[in-house]
Amino acid sequence: MTTNPAPERLSFKEADTRLVQALSASFEGNYDNVLLFDGDLVLEGGFLDAVAGIGSLDDVGLVVITGDLTVSGPIALYGSLPGLYVGGTTRAETLEGGDCEIYIQDGTFTHLVYGDYNNGILETCTVDTPWVINYDHDLRVDAPGARLVDNYGDDEDADFGSENIGKSFVAEVVDPEGESIDVPEFLERLRAGLPVLRPGARTANDAASADVALADQVLHLDLSERARSARSPAPAPTAPVFDRTSGD
Repeated sequence: MTTNPAPERLSFKEADTRLVQALSASFEGNYDNVLLFDGDLVLEGGFLDAVAGIGSLDDVGLVVITGDLTVSGPIALYGSLPGLYVGGTTRAETLEGGDCEIYIQDGTFTHLVYGDYNNGILETCTVDTPWVINYDHDLRVDAPGARLVDNYGDDEDADFGSENIGKSFVAEVVDPEGESIDVPEFLERLRAGLPVLRPGARTANDAASADVALADQVLHLDLSERARSARSPAPAPTAPVFDRTSGD
């Protein structure tokens, strides 16, 4: 059985000194009280409920874990407080950020990383997750193996955006207008092991690459036909035929 460290309630300045100014180097907001877990922390269920069961979150601006954080359920922080800092590796079902600030190092998230709206910040080092969804959030996520969904409609580098979400994803996870993902429904299907993409769905990059390949093929065929025509010899002129039976 894992024994979690007892949390300490510190001022931001005390916690920042303990972490050699790692907090002040990351966080942009002003915070008073910090709930600090010095060491690794293993939690069952959702992050917020599990932490609240260990120590009160009243007046807590930040939850800080100096070691690794392992959560069997989601890390879903949509309120302005508390924010989260993890000094080690983070593992959870999801990492979801709203109005608060979240700063973690490397991590693994079973289903997704999601940034909701533009009041908060979610920053990571390299994380392993299949999906990253951004709705106009300050999302600073390095997830090399993930497919990026732009739920707001202004990221030209996203794999899926307003132009191809409706035709790429199953109807159950798409909003009525067909331009964004219904994140709770999307997550429920992932948890149930059900497909979220339609058969044959392509990312925007895949579709663009296919269009370029098709255009190149058409151009190649056209030029080949032109070259073949240019190489074909002109027909020999036909000699005139004289009627030698005439009386002339």
